[in-house]
Amino acid sequence: MHEVSLVADLVDAITRQAGGRPVAVVRVRHASSITPASLQQAFAMLTEGGPLASSELTCEPFDIELTCGCGFHGPLGHDDLVGGSIAVCPSCGAISTLHRTAELELLELVPA
Repeated sequence: MHEVSLVADLVDAITRQAGGRPVAVVRVRHASSITPASLQQAFAMLTEGGPLASSELTCEPFDIELTCGCGFHGPLGHDDLVGGSIAVCPSCGAISTLHRTAELELLELVPA
């Protein structure tokens, strides 16, 4: 599960930034191709029993968009992306390379 590795990196970054201080809310921005439920599940699993176990993860999605020669222009879903940088046009099936973008970004830590 790709989301688990993204959230593992997120938890490491939070731990470094928090410096041992308790965190009430972690606010992130994520690609809409990743479901908030999968991020929540991975966060709960990776923080269980640790200092971030009581932290709330709030998620704000953003779209990864594709403009294709067939005329399609719009957001891509989970099944339209391969490895985060290869897109399959949901209209015609053409394959395109996307500019790599962060799929998960830490926006804010709210202290407890």
